[in-house]
Amino acid sequence: MFKLKQWFYLGWTKVLKSPLFGKIIKKLTESKMSKKMIPYFIKYYGVQSQSIMRPVEDYQSIHDFFTRDIAILEGQFGQTSNEYDSPVEARVKSFGEIKPEMTFNIKDKFYSAEELIGKEDIDFSNSHYIILYLSPSNYHRFHAPIKGQYRKLYNLGTTSYPVNDDATTYVEGLFTKNYRAVYQMNQDYYIPVGALNINSITETFEQDSELEAGAELGYFSFGSTVILFLMNKNIEWCEHIKIDQAISLGETIAKIKS
Repeated sequence: MFKLKQWFYLGWTKVLKSPLFGKIIKKLTESKMSKKMIPYFIKYYGVQSQSIMRPVEDYQSIHDFFTRDIAILEGQFGQTSNEYDSPVEARVKSFGEIKPEMTFNIKDKFYSAEELIGKEDIDFSNSHYIILYLSPSNYHRFHAPIKGQYRKLYNLGTTSYPVNDDATTYVEGLFTKNYRAVYQMNQDYYIPVGALNINSITETFEQDSELEAGAELGYFSFGSTVILFLMNKNIEWCEHIKIDQAISLGETIAKIKS
């Protein structure tokens, strides 16, 4: 039964992630016609009113609404050099210390940090990670979690599967196949993972920028995941950070211990 479901799922997602289907979806979601679907989208996914900064009728399409921006409040992000704040509104899928030869268990599939980052022979001593999943109800712009130097290293992956429970069950090596960007964040790695059809990551920051915590880095046009690798330092996770915990944009997630 599993093999049959896997075959069906992979066959269907092959259609979904095809360039032609991606172009059709992109055109539909950016069309003025899709504007009528916004109230249904809000109701179906339970989008919270505090993440909607304009009257709903002002959004010109589903894409316009999905990629909406919000005002970052003063003090929403800390500006100390030892504090990491959540770069997204999301749910914590996994976090902890990176151990030697460690693989990441995501819905019973395993991935190495090297595959996700796209490098070999990385020194992961005293390093940590957190995986944050954004559902359709979440705000889909992503931000700098700490003050510092940001630069894009490269893009990886050529296709994008949906990042959902079915995908992580049936698609072997999902996060290594999905289109993703890899950013250097001071000495850390910041990896936004695109999902569904059109390699939907758009950067909005300038390369090699010195940014304040909370500065916008980009947005997702479809569902997504953000992975942070906090490299070679002592990390203390905040007590409220737990697996499957919903987390707000700018909420403190960890501190660097001296």
